[in-house]
Amino acid sequence: MTKDYSHFKNIVFDLGGVIVRLQPEVALAAFKRIGMGHLFGKEAPAEARKAIEAIGLGFCSEQDFCDTLRRLSGSAATNAQIEEAADRMLGEIPDRKKEMLMELRAEGHRVFLLSNTFEMHWRYCVRNLFPYLGFNVDDYFDQVFLSQRVHLQKPDPALFRLLLRQTRSLPSETLFIDDLEENCRAAESCGISTFLNKNFNDWMQIFPSSNNS
Repeated sequence: MTKDYSHFKNIVFDLGGVIVRLQPEVALAAFKRIGMGHLFGKEAPAEARKAIEAIGLGFCSEQDFCDTLRRLSGSAATNAQIEEAADRMLGEIPDRKKEMLMELRAEGHRVFLLSNTFEMHWRYCVRNLFPYLGFNVDDYFDQVFLSQRVHLQKPDPALFRLLLRQTRSLPSETLFIDDLEENCRAAESCGISTFLNKNFNDWMQIFPSSNNS
C-alpha cells in the first residue's frame, strides 16, 4: 500500500525529473551539433564544469557563460544557439501534473518549487512548459526558489533552511520531493520529511485525493 503524504501542510517540489521530464541525451546531441558536445557530461573539462556551476548559482552572466563555452570549444555558436541547445534538456510537463499542483493548493497545501536551474532554463519553462488552459507558474506555486537567484544549490542544507525561514514553515509540516538521494538527505538533515522520486511519475501516487479526482 502506498503511504499517504497528504497530511503535510507544505510540499516542496524539485523541477527536473519531478515536474519536468528531462532529456539529457537530446541536449547533448544539440551541443554536439554546434561543436560543444565535449564540454558536457562526465568527461567535461574542469573549466566547463566550473562555468556550469557558476551560472547555476547566479555568479556568472549568460554572456560570460556563452563566451566561456566558445573559448573552450573554438565554436562560433551564437548565444541563441547555445540557449536553444541547453533548452533541449527540457522535455514536457504533463498536464495532469499541472492539474495536481493546483489541486494540492486548492486543498489547502502550500506548494513551493526548489530547483537548481539556469535562468535560460527557467525562461523556457515559464514560456513553453507551464502554460495550460490560461494557467501559469503563479497558479501552481506559492513561492519559487531558484538556485541562480538565491545563490545556493542543493544539496546545501543552507538552501533548505532559507526556504523554511522565508516561508515560515515548520520542518515537521514540510515534505520535499526530489529525484536525487543526496538532496533528500540534505533536506532530512534540516528536519524535513522527503519522498525520493525514483521514477518520473512516482509522486503522483502519494496524494490520493488529488490523484483520484
